[in-house]
Amino acid sequence: MNVREGSQVLEIGCGLGFDAVALARIVGSSGRVVALDCSRTMLQEARARAESLGLCIDFLLADAGSLETADETFDCARVDRTLQHILEPKRVLREMARVTKSGGRILAYEPDWGTFTIRSTNRKTTRKIADFWCDSFKSGWIGRYLSGYLRDMGLYEVQVYPSTLVITELGLAEKVFDIFKNAEKAVNQGLLSDSEALAWRKELQEDDRRGRFFCSYTGFLACGRKP
Repeated sequence: MNVREGSQVLEIGCGLGFDAVALARIVGSSGRVVALDCSRTMLQEARARAESLGLCIDFLLADAGSLETADETFDCARVDRTLQHILEPKRVLREMARVTKSGGRILAYEPDWGTFTIRSTNRKTTRKIADFWCDSFKSGWIGRYLSGYLRDMGLYEVQVYPSTLVITELGLAEKVFDIFKNAEKAVNQGLLSDSEALAWRKELQEDDRRGRFFCSYTGFLACGRKP
């Protein structure tokens, strides 16, 4: 994003504020970071973490799809793993572009849950669970749309960088992806039988014991510059 001392930065979906703090340390006292989230709880935690640091951060409760901010306010804007939870992600990206100054960069990083893989000999069950997981997000395929959305908005110098997370331990995959919990949900919704879910679970556990467990997903970082 070419953030530097004195930059005015917008962050959408700041969560607990870790990235906002990192950005505020870069922009210094002459700059400002505005960090938005729709969760009061997250914002309270973020404010508490940053309170004693003396940084120029404004943590605000806001609807990212309808910002109460003037056009061309910020030098750059970013969103990270937030659009996947939003039904109309393009609306948020348009708002980010609107409030960014001419020449400023807009950056988004999002997973594409259609790329989720997990090693199993039972393709039918695995596909059902993987699709169920993807469709549990409001915009589970957002990763593959990012670059096109940025181009649709007239941004130039649009670039895309893929990154794949690989996990080879079932315990860690459970923490990150709730694999078995999602299998249970799929059973409860009638997409799988109890016996299908149980056989699938036993296979993954056996693979893990043998050091053969594997799962992955790919996320995409897309960025562009406003004319």
